[in-house]
Amino acid sequence: MENGFERLNHDEVVYVKPDIFNNLDVSGTFKVHDLISAIKQYLGAEGTTEESLYSQGLDCEVLKFSAEGWKKGKVRLSLEFCPDEPEFPLEEIYQQLEKMQSQS
Repeated sequence: MENGFERLNHDEVVYVKPDIFNNLDVSGTFKVHDLISAIKQYLGAEGTTEESLYSQGLDCEVLKFSAEGWKKGKVRLSLEFCPDEPEFPLEEIYQQLEKMQSQS
C-alpha cells in the first residue's frame, strides 16, 4: 500500500458519479475488469486481452528520467483505492512508521 492506496482486485465493485466517464461505455457502478474493458475498447486495443492490460502487462519501452536510454519491459493498467478515512484507528500511525522506515 503506497500513500494509503491499494490495488483493487479484478472483480471488486466501484461506484463513481455517472458523469465522470462520459466517453467510456461504463455505468456508475462497475467491476474493475469492466472499466479495463471499456478503456481497452476506447483505446481501440482489440488485439489485447483484459488480462494483458490488467495482470500480465503489455510489451513496451519506457524512457525514464532516472535511466540512460530506453528500457524494455511491460506496462499494465490498475485501479487503486484510498479510503477517505483510515480503516483502523491506528492506520495513520502505521503508515507514518512505514514511511519513516522506507526513508531509512
